[in-house]
Amino acid sequence: MNKVTITVLVLGSMLGACKKQEKTSEAANLSPEKTMAMSTVAVSTILQEVNPDIIIGAAVNSNKFSVTAYKDLAEEQYNSITAENDMKMNSLNPSKFVWDFGIQGNGIEEKNEKIPNLAKDHGEKRMHGHALVWHRALPQWVTNIESNTPVAARADTLEAVMKRHIDKTVGFYSQYYKGGNPLLPLLKSWDVVNEAYYDDGTLRGNLNLDGQGNDIGSIWKRYMGEIYIEKAFRYARLAARANQNWKLKLFYNDYGHEYSTTKLNAIYNKVMQLKPMTEGGDPIINGVGLQMHIRYNTPLTSIRAAIQKMKETGLLVHIAELDISLLGPNETSVPATDLTNRRNLQKSLYYNVAKAYQEIVPINQRWGITLWNIGDADSAWGLNAEATLFDTTYQKKQNFWNFRDGLNLQLTP
Repeated sequence: MNKVTITVLVLGSMLGACKKQEKTSEAANLSPEKTMAMSTVAVSTILQEVNPDIIIGAAVNSNKFSVTAYKDLAEEQYNSITAENDMKMNSLNPSKFVWDFGIQGNGIEEKNEKIPNLAKDHGEKRMHGHALVWHRALPQWVTNIESNTPVAARADTLEAVMKRHIDKTVGFYSQYYKGGNPLLPLLKSWDVVNEAYYDDGTLRGNLNLDGQGNDIGSIWKRYMGEIYIEKAFRYARLAARANQNWKLKLFYNDYGHEYSTTKLNAIYNKVMQLKPMTEGGDPIINGVGLQMHIRYNTPLTSIRAAIQKMKETGLLVHIAELDISLLGPNETSVPATDLTNRRNLQKSLYYNVAKAYQEIVPINQRWGITLWNIGDADSAWGLNAEATLFDTTYQKKQNFWNFRDGLNLQLTP
């Protein structure tokens, strides 16, 4: 190699180093906003596209489908759909021996068809069923069993009601609303038993009327005993097998994992008791749902501990009803002086819940994250809670971007 070649190489290296240093200095001087724009330019604004290892769902209310922006977001943003109310017992089984799945054959879309049709017609979204057995949302004819049936016959009567409802409901959604190749049911999972425990870790049972006169005890436990939980799961698995729905996933779902260690441990113990049980060789439980209705100031350490404990079951883990309220206990509005602070804490928590789920739950145990409804106008917390990702006009809030960026971390434990 001659001197000229060496000189050219040295000069080229020096110029390259200078340009690299210049670019580094330029990047260092960018505003935070420009840096963020550069770093997120390739990240999708469609939640279901952000992280291929996490399915993102929404619980939706078919009564809201007349609002175009609401329905558009449900179709666009999510690849899993949960019915907020339309698959509860009082909706599907309103009268004894009568089920209302909405298919009347009259060419008119009935109420209980709307959510499954949305899932089927817009990308063949996964459906998550909510919920087969719950102490609430019972039709009047079921609660009347307590007054019109002799005490000695109530346990058998309720068990027959439970089994019949599970058989019919699991059977229907195993046969209808299919997608893919080969055709398989789009309804892939059920919350079989919902909210069986009080916050103190004891099972709901005895009649217990709240301030509005609603029974927050459980008619199922009151007469059938604790074994009603196991029986519900067994009947659900048997119904799935009878309909050749071999892949149906069965969940126990509850709230409060993050604020009651006693309840968390009680749920853990129950699902671990159910885990080895089988019907026809198939497990009767596949997963646990953490509802995750939390507040702006819920400690992240408590959230992580709850997710960790459920991950340790070895079952699928579903963050099943996520929303984050700005309201404190017994508040109906946010103090104006604290609004900005609470919004900042809220958006950070949306990011950190998405991050924690990835850091703790292995990919093969993830059933995804479901948001509880679409916008603030639809939230069970009420408007002032500002609990969702979208405002009252269905525009993206900072919560949306923080949650999206948390998903985009693409982490594994």
